[in-house]
Amino acid sequence: MVLLLIDIDALLRRGCESHALIGIGASKGLFESTKARLASKACSIELVRFDSPEELVHALSSNAIDAAVRGTLPSSPLLSELKSSFDLSEIMRTAIMRTLDGRTFMLTPVGIDEGKNAFMKTSLIRATLEYFSRIGWSLSVGVLSKGRVDDVHRGDEIERSITEGEEVVEALRVEGVDAEHYAILLEEALEERDVIVAPDGISGNLIFRALHLVGGCEAFGAPVVNIEAIFVDTSRAKSDFSDAVMLAAGLKLI
Repeated sequence: MVLLLIDIDALLRRGCESHALIGIGASKGLFESTKARLASKACSIELVRFDSPEELVHALSSNAIDAAVRGTLPSSPLLSELKSSFDLSEIMRTAIMRTLDGRTFMLTPVGIDEGKNAFMKTSLIRATLEYFSRIGWSLSVGVLSKGRVDDVHRGDEIERSITEGEEVVEALRVEGVDAEHYAILLEEALEERDVIVAPDGISGNLIFRALHLVGGCEAFGAPVVNIEAIFVDTSRAKSDFSDAVMLAAGLKLI
């Protein structure tokens, strides 16, 4: 197993030092506070505010901006606009997070309608690995399911989830990916793997909220990994989007 200490700080510094033009959906107050936070970090990023998902995505798809950050815009219309503008059948997002003890990792799927089956999860993992390979990150993968392996007979949903977890890992290993099935043992996967794959998007969203909003893990943003353009999704519960803006700018430079 190759375990990479993901250097998110280097990526954020790269973004901060860029002169990228980043679009963000935010209220005037939050926009100004994010600009002030970027200025306090001596960032040279130029930030522009958008009021609607349509305007933000149009600016991104027409190359009027270098990258985009969702900010506080509503999720459903924004994702619909992304699908339409970039001709996508589905949106694939992978969140970048850091534990309180400094361990950086990725979590996917995090959208409630993502990763519904083995095929969707495998496709999402492939897209994630390809996306971050541009940075030179060679990532290990830990796949979760809804029970321990010996819980397989404790219900159809549990059995299906465990079977899917094994199928995903087998498919990835055939392709040379360093992957392991951790069943329900999230704590072990977090210690040993770079990319944590939730059983489905609903579970992933709950894990994200528990780790970030309750447990205090940092959440830098969730890039959409199946488009060439740089779009970083964010939780509307955040009070400071400067890290997501720097992430978007750093990814644009790759």
